[in-house]
Amino acid sequence: MAANYQVLLYEDAKGRSQIKSWLEELKQTNPSLYAKARWMLKELLPTIGPDLKEPWAKHIEGPVWELRHRSGIRIYYWRQEKTVFVAAAGEVKQRDKADRELIDYALRAYTELNSED
Repeated sequence: MAANYQVLLYEDAKGRSQIKSWLEELKQTNPSLYAKARWMLKELLPTIGPDLKEPWAKHIEGPVWELRHRSGIRIYYWRQEKTVFVAAAGEVKQRDKADRELIDYALRAYTELNSED
């Protein structure tokens, strides 16, 4: 299947990116989980887009959704434009509930990106 959607990795105005740092750390510490996260961002979300439903995607709050894998990978993202998604933060789940700090980070990232002219 061809990718119909683009997934961007969020960077703040100073060039900082939780998602990029997390992916780089995952690549070094757990290549298997890194490969799964990369597949989710490069194949799964770009191919299925907004039609992605549970168990792969779950609405969290406001514009933020959670891209999920049974291995515990969680990626917080939103739909920016008709064919563009932005991934802001990621984690390997350590508990049943989503990490509130990462959700808040994704919400702030959404606000920052959408308040720029």
